[in-house]
Amino acid sequence: ANDLMGYVIGYLGLSKKCIVLDLDNTLWGGVVGEDGFNGIKLGLDPPGNTYLEFQRVLLSLYQRGIILAINSKNNYDDALKVIKEQPYMILREEHFASMKINWGDKVSNMKEIVNELNIGSDSIVFFDDDPVNREYMKLNLPQILTVDLPKDSSQYAQILKKLNEFNILNITTEDIKRGKMYVDQRKRDT
Repeated sequence: ANDLMGYVIGYLGLSKKCIVLDLDNTLWGGVVGEDGFNGIKLGLDPPGNTYLEFQRVLLSLYQRGIILAINSKNNYDDALKVIKEQPYMILREEHFASMKINWGDKVSNMKEIVNELNIGSDSIVFFDDDPVNREYMKLNLPQILTVDLPKDSSQYAQILKKLNEFNILNITTEDIKRGKMYVDQRKRDT
C-alpha cells in the first residue's frame, strides 16, 4: 500500500517541493554553539556517520529538484562556518535556497521561507530533532508536513527514504535545475 501511494502522489502531482532543515542534532550531531566547531559529530565514525548518510539522501533529493532550506536557532557565523568548512559536510551553502539561521522563532522563520521561495506551505516538509519545535510548527502551520524524528539519528536517512511525498513520475531538466535556480535567486537578493 505504501508503494502504491508513492505512485498515486506522483501521478496526482501532490509531491512536496521543499525540505526545511534544522541544523544542530539534525544535519550534524551536537550543538555548534556549545560544542564548538571541532565538537560537532559529522564524519565516518558513529554517530557522525548517521548524519553523513542523512545528508547524502538529502543531496540526492536536491539533485532531483527538491529545494533545501535551513530554519535553525543558532549563531549565524558559527553555523555558516560548519556549513562552509567542516570537511565531512556534504551539503554546502550553495545547496540551500533559503537560510534562516537566527534566534527568531521557527514559525516566523518558516513564514519568511515560504514568502522568499514563493511556494505554498503545503509543499514543505520540516525536519527538526526537537519535539518542542516540531509541536510548535504543527500547531501554527499544520499544512506543513512536520516529520517526527526519533532520538536515534541512525534512523533519519531511512525515514527520509520512506517518505512518499517526494515521488514524481518524470524528472525533467527543469526539475534537476530547480534547486540551483532558487540558490541563484537567494544570492541575487542578498
